[in-house]
Amino acid sequence: MKIKGSRIIALAVLIVAILLVVFKLRSNKQQFRDEVAFSQRKVENIPVAVETVKKSILSENVVATGTLEASEVLNMVSETQGKIVKIYKEKGDKVSAGDVIAKVDDEVISANVLTAEANYAQFERDVERLSRLSEENAVTKRDLEQANIGLKKAKADLITAKKALSNTSIKAPIAGYINNDFITVGQLLGGGSPVCEIVNNNRLKLNIRISEKEVYKVKPGQTVAVRLTVFPDKKFTGRITAIAEKADAVLKFNVEITLDNDVNAHLKSGLYAEAELPVTNEEEIIISKTGIVESMESPVVFVASNGKAVKRAIIIGQSNNKQVEVLSGLSDGEQVIISGQLNLKDGDDIKIIQ
Repeated sequence: MKIKGSRIIALAVLIVAILLVVFKLRSNKQQFRDEVAFSQRKVENIPVAVETVKKSILSENVVATGTLEASEVLNMVSETQGKIVKIYKEKGDKVSAGDVIAKVDDEVISANVLTAEANYAQFERDVERLSRLSEENAVTKRDLEQANIGLKKAKADLITAKKALSNTSIKAPIAGYINNDFITVGQLLGGGSPVCEIVNNNRLKLNIRISEKEVYKVKPGQTVAVRLTVFPDKKFTGRITAIAEKADAVLKFNVEITLDNDVNAHLKSGLYAEAELPVTNEEEIIISKTGIVESMESPVVFVASNGKAVKRAIIIGQSNNKQVEVLSGLSDGEQVIISGQLNLKDGDDIKIIQ
């Protein structure tokens, strides 16, 4: 009887365990379905804020930005080879055209010049002597011709040797500042080895980009007001020196502006600058910069249309801190989403809030 009772108890325990397992599996399955449904749920009517597109004038004149560039940047290389024995100009020094920057050991090259001078003098005497003898028919014309050929070769060797000697004094070909140097005393230079970088900031260039509507309103020679963020209370004067004949990938035309460096300000390459062109702006579609969801180089906005967010690429013009001109891609009266658009996808349902 005890054995039979034990079997009944074991069987009951087994049945209970099986029921618990089945219940747990069903519970986990339902939880999994709920999680999948939750993850696949669609958020409807995403709340967004919009602004109505309208035409306006961003500024009275055409304003474009860029960075100042040096009129001349020279990466200087060595025309000779040998050991550097003296450095006269270093990084940060101002140089004039012809200033000696460094000196290379010239002992061997000086000896070559002496040898070339001696050979040239010898051939000069030979030609002079053979010319007198030729007048007396004491030598053949061939001998005189060979002497003249030797004289020409000796002259060429002398010129080459003197040029090599001159190259041992490494001179600045342009005026400016040594922005970087690559040599040290005792260094062995080879032909074509980098010596230094010279930057001439006496004149500066500012390259800006303008739209096709603006490019025909400017011309070379026009004066331009230039402002720099580092000198907010000062205005500099530049001159348009070149206008591109071809637009870039975003339909903008490059305009080069040249300005003389200011003695008091001492402008440097790389400074952020703003140019105000002598052109009166026309009304364009203006939107807030907050509406742009990608870069200013490839701008994209979301337009609210029939309760949905419609993704649209646009072409922009000039801008200020808060607003930007839209040259193509939007129409007057459309609604651009300016808040809540960061997580939007093309075609999402939206709800406009104020």
